[in-house]
Amino acid sequence: MENKTRIHPETGEILRRDIRPIEFTYKGEKIFVDMPGWYPDEGDNGIFTHEDMAVSDQALRILKSRHEKNFGEDKPTLGDLSFA
Repeated sequence: MENKTRIHPETGEILRRDIRPIEFTYKGEKIFVDMPGWYPDEGDNGIFTHEDMAVSDQALRILKSRHEKNFGEDKPTLGDLSFA
């Protein structure tokens, strides 16, 4: 049987399993995701399992992809210029 609560290793707060919206940003791109984790009743100082981190990893991949699409491939470089 899984514990219904945990103690935060740094703050000593009681944590409960929950899913909360969290904003992730990368180079100006933003996304909100429903992040599973162990959270205190007040505040957002949660801790996350490896399985929880799969959600944030996916969010980061999405943000990097958006940034590359918006600023990466279409951005001209000196190598793309030709002179007559």
